[in-house]
Amino acid sequence: MLEENPAENTGLEVVAGEFRDEAVRFVARRLIVQLAEGAAGEEVAGEEGVAARVSAALAALPEGTTVVRGPSATGRLVVLLPEVGSAADTVLANVGVAETTSAIEYVEPDVVDRAQIVPNDPRFAQQWGPTAVGAEAAWDLETGAGNVLIGIIDSGISMSADVLDHDDLRDAARTTLGTDFVDGGTPRDLNGHGTHVAGIATAAGNNATGIAGMNWGSPVYICRTLDASGNGGSADFADAVEEITDYAVARGLKAVINYSGGGPANNTKQQACQYASDRGMLVIAAAGNDNGGPVIWPAAYSTSIPGVVAVGSTDPGDVISSFSNIGPEVTVVAPGRNILSTLPTYSVSPTLPLNYGSLSGTSMATPLVTGLAALMWSRHPGHTNAKIKQCLQDSAVKLGAAAFDNSWGHGRVAARAALTCGDLIIPVTRIGPCRSRIVLCEPSTLTICRTFLQVNCPSRLPILCQTTRLGTGCVSGLRCPSVVDGCQSSLGCRSELCDPNIPVRPPVDPVLHEIVGRLEELERRMSGESSASQGDWFYVDDDGEVHEV
Repeated sequence: MLEENPAENTGLEVVAGEFRDEAVRFVARRLIVQLAEGAAGEEVAGEEGVAARVSAALAALPEGTTVVRGPSATGRLVVLLPEVGSAADTVLANVGVAETTSAIEYVEPDVVDRAQIVPNDPRFAQQWGPTAVGAEAAWDLETGAGNVLIGIIDSGISMSADVLDHDDLRDAARTTLGTDFVDGGTPRDLNGHGTHVAGIATAAGNNATGIAGMNWGSPVYICRTLDASGNGGSADFADAVEEITDYAVARGLKAVINYSGGGPANNTKQQACQYASDRGMLVIAAAGNDNGGPVIWPAAYSTSIPGVVAVGSTDPGDVISSFSNIGPEVTVVAPGRNILSTLPTYSVSPTLPLNYGSLSGTSMATPLVTGLAALMWSRHPGHTNAKIKQCLQDSAVKLGAAAFDNSWGHGRVAARAALTCGDLIIPVTRIGPCRSRIVLCEPSTLTICRTFLQVNCPSRLPILCQTTRLGTGCVSGLRCPSVVDGCQSSLGCRSELCDPNIPVRPPVDPVLHEIVGRLEELERRMSGESSASQGDWFYVDDDGEVHEV
């Protein structure tokens, strides 16, 4: 783990105890209190009702309890208990308080998550992760659009005097600095983990500097929940998830939220993930580094919450990293061993270099998948979070004979295949005397007319007109009423066999008309390429964009 820098940040006071029959670490004297919906003060609306519920909850806790934060929009309070007895016993003794008042739904310790890295090997001279997943081929199609937000919940980002200061991460127009839940102020990284994660997902590419992240263009939102030692409370994680989700919803964006941390299960983390998922967002979380132990939370919610993806780690050669946790909750795996990325421009640990360095862990695999998911949503803005998750799974490279394995989930992510998941593929071919290389499906029985587009078999295109007007002597194999009739029309067919005086009903679908125009331009360009032959391909994506392969 990265070491604490006590001169700048003393971090959270962490204690150990037993919660739900499991040994856990949690923030000393801090409790998470979930207010019951409409219990105390249910006759009073608005702020007075909320205040009444808070007062009723505090009345059930020891005298001297103070509110640290909240209540949130979802009714969550974070409170600090008075210093009575041991720090651990003080917390655990009050966990059952929910049973004593109708104002509280549940009370639980603020369990501590850890940044999911392992001690790093010597620095690599190059990034092998993007190459392993085929990122260069994916960047030919997409490098990141403004319709999707990348949220980074971690130890912050490299900053000096409250200003972004890393050459690969300094785009202030692209980056929104969210809440620092550890110290307040701006989310300055005092650990190194957050800057490293941010670089893997979002470092500027093609800028002749440093490294290239998976996503070069999508906006980024930074929240700090992990302190200088890599510890972070579950309440802070939940508040950060809700903050990023609400920001995205208010601006009509999709959000891919990266969390390269985790720890024990609790209601707070589960409800935060559900909150994001219900609003159409994705939470990409690290599976954990317990050398094959069970998947940690929140990643382990991947099997019960549609918008959660659990990421394991691979070594070069598509070998599962020895440290990577396993289980049925693993969604996909990605490169996580010796990953070169950005580090703070200032010293946060004597073991870390400045600016760039290599680290290992599921923490490093997770932001690669986050950046990829953001590229997928950039290309297919109409996809749901469930569709993006499904495409990640379906396009992944299987690392064994089975379709799924507890160690590698659905496979190692494949960047270009993930981006093209959902594209409409169309073969380009030549058909006999008809001077056309563009068909939507087979077989074709259009034999004489020189036509641009042939759709005489089941097609995804709609029928746009009620009648087909074929000129004298024009033989067509079209089987259904269509504007694609082999005669002069908006599709550009010019046949001497067709009567130009016979009017043709124009398309009624403007989207299809635009697609056809693009195809016609491609057809004209290809007609002059003597090297074009049967077997060439292009495709039209869900948004009507034409792409050559």
